[in-house]
Amino acid sequence: MKVDFLNNRFLSKSVAKILVFLLTVCLLAQALPAQPAAPISKVDRTYFKKILSDAGMILGSPGQWEKKDWLTFGLCLATTSALLPLDNSIHHQVYDHSCATLTSVSRAVSAAGAPVCLFGLVSAGYLVGHFRNSDKTRETFLMAGESLLITELLVQAGKISIGRARPYTLEGPFSFHPITLQGCWHSFPSGHSAAAWAVASCLASRVRSPYLRAAFFSLASAISLSRIFLDKHFASDVVGAALLGYFVGRKISKPSLMANKPKRANISLNLGHRFVAFGLIYQF
Repeated sequence: MKVDFLNNRFLSKSVAKILVFLLTVCLLAQALPAQPAAPISKVDRTYFKKILSDAGMILGSPGQWEKKDWLTFGLCLATTSALLPLDNSIHHQVYDHSCATLTSVSRAVSAAGAPVCLFGLVSAGYLVGHFRNSDKTRETFLMAGESLLITELLVQAGKISIGRARPYTLEGPFSFHPITLQGCWHSFPSGHSAAAWAVASCLASRVRSPYLRAAFFSLASAISLSRIFLDKHFASDVVGAALLGYFVGRKISKPSLMANKPKRANISLNLGHRFVAFGLIYQF
């Protein structure tokens, strides 16, 4: 009993370190209001054009970031980097004190959060909206599918280019093999974690209930943790991937405000009886 108690204590500490950031994201996300519906509600040529356009927008978005955006990015990067020195200790604690029940549950949760399964879930949701003739449902799952697809492309590019060794290789958290197709060196970022958070952020943006939003992000957190318990990823892998998926999901689900944003400078000309007036309006 004493050994089991110590094992549970060590495991709880490891999980707590990982959940510090994930739970913070959940709380912040619940404060975000539900977003208006997207205009596309069916799969056609316009939808695929939108995917290409949004992918280019996401890749080019850092060029349009303001100071607060770079500050947010810096905080996220610092959070992920802060876990690097802890990756090895968390890995050993989880691995040394794992149990059969936790492994079985992690496998089930991980399987449900696989990108292929999530694509199936998104497709099923779209079909439900189709047969119920619900534009809102179709729009929701089309956005989730787009977010999932773009996220998966970014994840695979990151895995191949970074080439971080997985925990089970026992090479350590600082072993990298850039530009590789070997699966054992595709630890960063976690595909399951990124996909789960991309879908969760899209679905959460479409509902008003804080309980549903909390449920979506809790499931995404569980999927992220399962990858650590199965010795597939380090803690920084799942946290960095969660940030990536969350960012893409919010970008896709949040409509662009640039089209409706007034120009900073506007010159007007007013003609009246015996006078001509010029006006200059500057929007701060």
